[in-house]
Amino acid sequence: MRGVRVLGILLAFSSFVPDGRGGEEVSEKQPPIGSLVAPAGEEKLQTAVVNIQELFRSYYKVERAQEEINLERARIQKEHNDLMDRLRGMDQSLRQLEGALQATDLTEQRRLALEREKGLRIHERENLNYDRISDIHVRHAELNRKMLARMDVLLREIHLLVAEQAEDLGFDLVFDLDGSGTSQVPMLLYARDAADITPMILKELQKRVPPAG
Repeated sequence: MRGVRVLGILLAFSSFVPDGRGGEEVSEKQPPIGSLVAPAGEEKLQTAVVNIQELFRSYYKVERAQEEINLERARIQKEHNDLMDRLRGMDQSLRQLEGALQATDLTEQRRLALEREKGLRIHERENLNYDRISDIHVRHAELNRKMLARMDVLLREIHLLVAEQAEDLGFDLVFDLDGSGTSQVPMLLYARDAADITPMILKELQKRVPPAG
């Protein structure tokens, strides 16, 4: 059984990360061009192309994973909003305390009690706000890490499917049409007689969608 090489693969995840730090490039080092050309007298390598981005977007597992990630992100945001509501309530209490301290008929004992209560509430608010900021950063970072790890697993599943299909179809090399290097220029600019097997892989992915219900 001969091996099939899938070359020039790139996938960007920036659409999943709202804070601008979710984007990751996944690229593979390309072999020298000369190594892809069969020496004279040897059988010509059979070459195909595929659009990994299109396959990835069409994979039903990717859509489901994105829905779950969005739900978790929404839950984190809701808890953050609840904390903000608590902080606003604490601010209102502090304003009321400040108003009470402005009264001219306060006894010294009462003034000291109000000042002490104000100090405690300010301290409580500062701690809560610090925890809020730290928590949301940590939770979003962890969610992004899990998202990238999960998407990487799904991408590998697509790579495996492409390799299996290419093997069955008799191809030796498969290039990613959307793969780009650090210059953002596609690795593959031209390939003579290269068959686009993207539609075939899309049909195979569609067959793997489990029935509804």
